[in-house]
Amino acid sequence: MKKLFAILTLLAYFTVSTGFVVNLHYCMDRYHSWELGAPKADRCDTCGMSVKKNGCCHDQVKLVKVQQDATGAQYALFTFAAAPALLPPQPMWEALLSVPATDRSATPIHGPPLLSRQDTYLRHCVFRI
Repeated sequence: MKKLFAILTLLAYFTVSTGFVVNLHYCMDRYHSWELGAPKADRCDTCGMSVKKNGCCHDQVKLVKVQQDATGAQYALFTFAAAPALLPPQPMWEALLSVPATDRSATPIHGPPLLSRQDTYLRHCVFRI
């Protein structure tokens, strides 16, 4: 189902992006019909008169295509007004009670305890018979 949807979407995008020709037929100055990609006919299908002689019927050919006039890059640039840097006032007692920074970059390592000379089953009083 996903592949079918992707194929239909691709087909619709390809059709609209490359464009297609629509032939609009006007008979006696009124809209009569439209056809996709059809060439102009010599005779009118509605009244049967010659298109060239009488001039009562005419065809109008239009190319339907998506035009991308705008580019997104020109709208992505932002300019901000430079605001003055305002620093908050520093209280006086912070300067008097400053704490020296320690050089501890990481917590101390707590590895597993070293093995003692006494066996584990004796230390936990577990005796299997």
